[in-house]
Amino acid sequence: MGYIIAGDTDKYKDCLICTCSNRKSAENTLNRMLTNPTERDKRLIKGHENLRIEEVPDKECWWRNA
Repeated sequence: MGYIIAGDTDKYKDCLICTCSNRKSAENTLNRMLTNPTERDKRLIKGHENLRIEEVPDKECWWRNA
């Protein structure tokens, strides 16, 4: 299973914001983005709302094979 941080914009739903190596990493990343974002986080989440963790089946984790 893969994990991503996803968000929505006015035009699009379920946008990929970043990938995470495991569930714990995803939880830590989302918490940081929501409570104490880095400058990089601020750029990644700009214009997005409803930030969340999503599970992605291994066969759909295209970023692992890119």
